Amino acid sequence: MKKSLLVIGGIAALGAAGWYAFQQEMVAGGEIGVAIDSDDIGGVVMGPNGPEAGVWVIAETDDLPTRFVRSVVTDDEGRYVLPDLPEANYLVWSRGYGLLDSTKIEAMPGDEVHLASAIAPDERSAAEIYPALYWGSLLEIPEAHEFPGTGDSGNGISPNIQSQEHWIYRLKSTGCYSCHQFGNSATRTLPAAFDEYEDSFEAWTRRIQSGLPGLRMVEGISGFGPRRPLEEFANWTDRIEAGELPFEKPPRPQGVERNLVVTQWDFSEPHNYMHDVISTDRRNPTVNGYGKIFGSAEVSTDLVPILDPVNNIASTVAMPIADPDMPVAHADPIIAPSPYWGEERIWDARTNNHNAMLDHRGRAWFAARAKTRANPDFCREGSDHPSAQLWPIAASGRDVTMYDPATGEWTLIPTCFGTHHLVFTEDGTHTLWFSGGGGQIGWFHSAAFEETGDAAAAQGWTPFVLDTNGNGMRDPDPVGPNDPVDPARDKIIDVSNYSVSISPVDGSIWGSVRDFPSGVVRLIPGDDPARTALAQYYEMPYHDEDAPFKAHSIRGADI
Repeated sequence: MKKSLLVIGGIAALGAAGWYAFQQEMVAGGEIGVAIDSDDIGGVVMGPNGPEAGVWVIAETDDLPTRFVRSVVTDDEGRYVLPDLPEANYLVWSRGYGLLDSTKIEAMPGDEVHLASAIAPDERSAAEIYPALYWGSLLEIPEAHEFPGTGDSGNGISPNIQSQEHWIYRLKSTGCYSCHQFGNSATRTLPAAFDEYEDSFEAWTRRIQSGLPGLRMVEGISGFGPRRPLEEFANWTDRIEAGELPFEKPPRPQGVERNLVVTQWDFSEPHNYMHDVISTDRRNPTVNGYGKIFGSAEVSTDLVPILDPVNNIASTVAMPIADPDMPVAHADPIIAPSPYWGEERIWDARTNNHNAMLDHRGRAWFAARAKTRANPDFCREGSDHPSAQLWPIAASGRDVTMYDPATGEWTLIPTCFGTHHLVFTEDGTHTLWFSGGGGQIGWFHSAAFEETGDAAAAQGWTPFVLDTNGNGMRDPDPVGPNDPVDPARDKIIDVSNYSVSISPVDGSIWGSVRDFPSGVVRLIPGDDPARTALAQYYEMPYHDEDAPFKAHSIRGADI
């Protein structure tokens, strides 16, 4: 039998408008203008001044094989529908900017659930649910006149940090923001485990040494100074603790944002993390319809997390270890215990599965280790491989592995070049292109490999070569990345693309370059990329004409 419930949203609501006096009340179904069927939950969210528009309504359950959460947003009249819910017992509640979270109410598909929300009693309470970035924006950045830094004996900023923009780049693109939701509750406050320290500067100094990532955090901060960034972080947390609030309030969802239905599954372990997921072939999103979703857990585990989103079942499959001597990907020493995990080494991956793509047959291709770092002979100096003749590579990091869910079989493919992200071409050849660092870009002809089984012949790589002399072709003897420009010869530039994408218009390969200033690199493969590929490099404009970067060179020579 369909139920209709009205519930209030918190203790603060008890003295508000008249209808807030109701703790729970049966109301007549069908009067709210929300059409639901047997697998929906719908209703209205009301506040003391009437319907609450643009607030989230969340249904969550642990009854299914994996934790399941579905969220929607109310319309202008405060109405919502949580559609197509699996049969389970749910807790339903609302959250909105300016409000307190409503009480979580038990409900089942087919129920009408009306929620009452209370106005947050103060700005501090309201701000607790603001997006992390609103809190992160309170972190103070050194003034522009303080750059370049004068070191620990001066202003605590490294002389290598040349400008305020350079500092922001280090913070956001290669520093703290790369791994942390900077500004969430966990980062804007200090754990109680650090209460013993005299001040927040000492607590932050200890904090960044914690657990498995400690050494890398310390090294990352050292690139800034390290004294100055820790002073700024300490000042940030102190000001927040003293009551400082974000200087802007986030708007509630508007327009098409209110049409989203967001479903979340918790399908990995608490000590692992999900770097990436893939559900379909990007070239044809009908591939793997209603099929399994594959995760990449990077350095945390060699178990590939898998989700069946139809039956809400989580599982794993072990990625094979190609070599028993393959080291753990994150083997740094623990400098100091984590306040959460102590000295437990919670990450043990050796395959270092970073990113995946599905092909036209629904098979998952991963940028992951298929060997130790040492490369096969065909990659090295003296090889007759076309790519090795120009750019031999003695060692590389990740390779490529392929998993066929239909058979449960794995294929491990050592590559000469490093892999990081990967993407398929859209020309019907099913060629994979990769980002991977090391100053080169690599590709793998998956169709050719399946025909011949020859991994060496199926792969290739090239450095990024500029057509410096402007003759429209790749010349056979370019100058090296550390050599001065010769106007009569092409030039190899030392850049590495972080991302990789294929132009559907002309098949050129595009990638972002995470240097400072940042850049975009475009590769035109030609008929034989190892010999014909030409690159174009677009560097982002740098506005400070007086800064040393005004004559920025691309890793060794002015262009």
